[in-house]
Amino acid sequence: MEELAAEGLVRDERYPGYWFTAGGLAFQYWLQAPNHEIEPEELQLIAQIAGTAMRCDVVLHTLVSDPADGPALARIAQRVARRTGGWVFIEFRVPPSARLLRHLADAGRCIGVDNAVYLDAAATAAWLAHPDYHFVK
Repeated sequence: MEELAAEGLVRDERYPGYWFTAGGLAFQYWLQAPNHEIEPEELQLIAQIAGTAMRCDVVLHTLVSDPADGPALARIAQRVARRTGGWVFIEFRVPPSARLLRHLADAGRCIGVDNAVYLDAAATAAWLAHPDYHFVK
């Protein structure tokens, strides 16, 4: 919740899981049962590669399909990952190139799975700063 507020979002007191930007764009955050979002086989593969137990507990979500939401959501996710030692799951429009994956891996830890990646906080920051950055809802 601190990271949502740091991004300038305001909590909706009627619905505590909902946060809004000054422009009215809606975001939602919740804690969930571990691994609800990820298939167990994929999670085991990621854990083997990462060298640590992995699970999905925190979900950050935008409630509209405005591309302006993407950078804010990614910044929040990057800061949460930095604070918790966690990872960020990112899907791409098309499978990322080997060059992009190398760039992200050079910046931090990057694990590619089909057209998605799991990035640590440093690699997420590199993706945000990359000229090909894009947001996929």
